Amino acid sequence: MTHSPDGKAYLVAHGASDGKDRRFGYNSWITGDEIYLLRVTPTIDNINDASKYEYFDGTGWTKDFNKIKPIAKWRDRMGCVTMTYNAPLKKYLMCVTDGMTTGRRFNTYILESDNISGPFRMVQYMQNFGEQGYFVNFPSKFISGDGMTLWLSYSGNFAGNWDGHKIEKNPPSSRYAWCLHQVQLLRPGDNRLTATEDDGK
Repeated sequence: MTHSPDGKAYLVAHGASDGKDRRFGYNSWITGDEIYLLRVTPTIDNINDASKYEYFDGTGWTKDFNKIKPIAKWRDRMGCVTMTYNAPLKKYLMCVTDGMTTGRRFNTYILESDNISGPFRMVQYMQNFGEQGYFVNFPSKFISGDGMTLWLSYSGNFAGNWDGHKIEKNPPSSRYAWCLHQVQLLRPGDNRLTATEDDGK
C-alpha cells in the first residue's frame, strides 16, 4: 500500500470471455486471454465483500462487474498474472504466464507501462521459463533504491515429466519450491548481461 495513489488496494486477474473452439484448459488457474484490473478500499470486511469492489471498464471505474474490460489481451497467450510498481523508475511491471495446456512447458513474459491501466509493452518474452514457472512476480520490497536491481520470484516444475519428457531446470535451480533470481535491468545502449541466482532459497 506504500505507493497506492488513493489508499485503495489494486488487484489484477486473468480470464477469458470466449469459450468457443478453444484449446484444452483455455481458462484455468494458469491460462486465459485477458487481464483485468480491480480495486477495493482495504479492510478485512471489504476484501471479503464482492459488492465493495470496483472494476476498470476501459476508461474509468464501475461497480458493475458486467462492464469490466481487459487492460491487456492476447488470445490463448495469457494466464496467471501479477503486477508490481517499480517506484524509482515509475513503471508498472506485469508478469504473465501462459500455461499452454496446463501441464506442459509454460511461457512467461514481462510487460511494462507508465500507468496501472496501460497501455503495456513487451519487455521480455521467456519461452519455456522454468521450464514450468508460475506465480512469477517482482516483490516490491526487493527492489533496489534506483529501481535497476530486482528479484524475480516464482515456483515451478510441479509436473516432473509429461509424455516421456522430463521437465528441465531452466534457469538452473528452478524447482517445485520458492525460487529467487536476481535481475539487473539494462539502460538503453547497455549491452552487458548481468544476472545472479540464489540457489539455496
